[in-house]
Amino acid sequence: MTIKQQITNRKFWINIGAFVISVLLVIILLSVFLRIYTHHGESLTVPDFKGRTIDEVQKICDDKMLRYEVKDSVFTSNQPKFTVVEQNPKPGEKVKEYRRIYLVINTGTAPKIQMPNLEYSPRRQAEKILESVGLKSGTNPEYTHNIALNAVIQTKYKGQIIMPGTMIEKGSTIDFVLGDGGKGGVLVPVPDLENKTLVEARFILTGDNLLLGKIDSTGVKKMNTAIIYKQSPLSGNSISQGDIVNVSLKDK
Repeated sequence: MTIKQQITNRKFWINIGAFVISVLLVIILLSVFLRIYTHHGESLTVPDFKGRTIDEVQKICDDKMLRYEVKDSVFTSNQPKFTVVEQNPKPGEKVKEYRRIYLVINTGTAPKIQMPNLEYSPRRQAEKILESVGLKSGTNPEYTHNIALNAVIQTKYKGQIIMPGTMIEKGSTIDFVLGDGGKGGVLVPVPDLENKTLVEARFILTGDNLLLGKIDSTGVKKMNTAIIYKQSPLSGNSISQGDIVNVSLKDK
């Protein structure tokens, strides 16, 4: 059969038509498959997981056809323990189904930090120092007889005096004992604090209604066992109740 006869043959055109239809069907089926596989360009809105527990996150992810992964943990006192602090992608972003959401969780365990030395710092400055290291200042300070008006004379934690350098949980609240600016008062002799530890010195001074002032700990390696080798004013002098005694420390 010649080429001209094949072109004019009805069966030949039927075959051509069947081939074209087959190709079109394959293209249509492939397009439908790709649309289903890629969800036809549809996307999901990322929920806001901040402040939620892992159990709550799991339930939401199951409902929304998403996945999650805890990538890191931090401590913050502003949120409940073991809840989400940060997430990526952010809330409101558009993602595909089964996208993995990366989470940062609040550990619930506060790290330990050193109590800063705030003695004789103005109240506002002391508050800023506490904030900078992750501590809080109490809202109801005590006042004691001292000429240093509104300066921090002592610091307390849960009602007990806390010394500079003491390890304390981040986020803890520190209460101030401030000077009332008063002058005069009953005269008392300055006690001898040499060779005493800071704990012993505080106890002795408290008994005489005196306060521990500036502490020079230059070169000291162990504050808990360090002893006083110099004080000002010297023992034997007389000062008013509520006044301060400054000391210098050395390792025992």
